[in-house]
Amino acid sequence: MTPTDHRSVPDGTTGRDAQGGRRTHIIQILRDSREPLSVQEVADKVSIHINTARFHLESLVEAGLADRQTEARSVPGRPKVVYSGTLPNQTHERAMGYRLLSEMLTTAIAKSWPEAGTWLYQVGHEWGRYLTSRPAPFEDINEAEISGRLVDKLDALWFAPEVMDEPGATSLLLHNCPFYDSARRFPDVVCQLHAGMVNGSLEEMGSGQRLNELTPQTEHHRCIGTLGPTPAGPETSVTLHTQTEPD
Repeated sequence: MTPTDHRSVPDGTTGRDAQGGRRTHIIQILRDSREPLSVQEVADKVSIHINTARFHLESLVEAGLADRQTEARSVPGRPKVVYSGTLPNQTHERAMGYRLLSEMLTTAIAKSWPEAGTWLYQVGHEWGRYLTSRPAPFEDINEAEISGRLVDKLDALWFAPEVMDEPGATSLLLHNCPFYDSARRFPDVVCQLHAGMVNGSLEEMGSGQRLNELTPQTEHHRCIGTLGPTPAGPETSVTLHTQTEPD
């Protein structure tokens, strides 16, 4: 085993992280579509070969992350197979167990320790560093490449991330929250943990940027963060702009 093997994060479908980004993209397309999609429709939307699309779709079905249906035909011919999306934190039996565990632990922490956000930010920061492979000695990577690596890492963790460069600001969009229910109820706990992971990863890669602000749940499963220069003082938490109150 190489020194960095322990940092590989599975994508939840095959046990490997190589396909995580593409499959997260496919899950987003299936989830956002009002109607089930055929293999050809998915292939066209993702710009991949139809056989590649079929392989990914069947892998997602096997993992419990997509549903396969057969449409009835009014004319002779092979029935049309279509696919619809499900969220990994809602339908997969194994993920349901983890989701229940996360809600139990989050509730216990939030109720017992009102100021837990600062501590959990530090916990997330350490895990973010641990899960990130630092650049090789004398390897010079710019902020654009660091952002790409950050997106790949968050994609493998099912956040469906996107970095948007706009005049005067860089935004980190998270289109899926793997722990939506817990984060909605206790953002000071869950979101600070995730923010710490992002900043720990950025630090490990030598980035001059940090996630300074985060607005959880601007829409269902969608969070928006602001990336900016590394603060001069100690990093103890990020500024949260919460949209909902805990239950």
